[in-house]
Amino acid sequence: TPLLYSCSSENEKMVSFLIENGADLNKGNKYGNTPLMMACIRRNAKILEILIGKGANVNKENKHGNTPLSFA
Repeated sequence: TPLLYSCSSENEKMVSFLIENGADLNKGNKYGNTPLMMACIRRNAKILEILIGKGANVNKENKHGNTPLSFA
């Protein structure tokens, strides 16, 4: 999704823009990895703050049973 890509590429402005325009914070890729997981993998504190502040599910599991904390 555009939000997943923006988190992966660490584009904070685009992350904020997409969220403000209705992007699904918890929609995962084919492996179930969510934008929050991508931000954890990239260790981007600002994007983590944005996503958590807007209500991203911190307990959502991917297809392997990992949560964002698994990647932190």
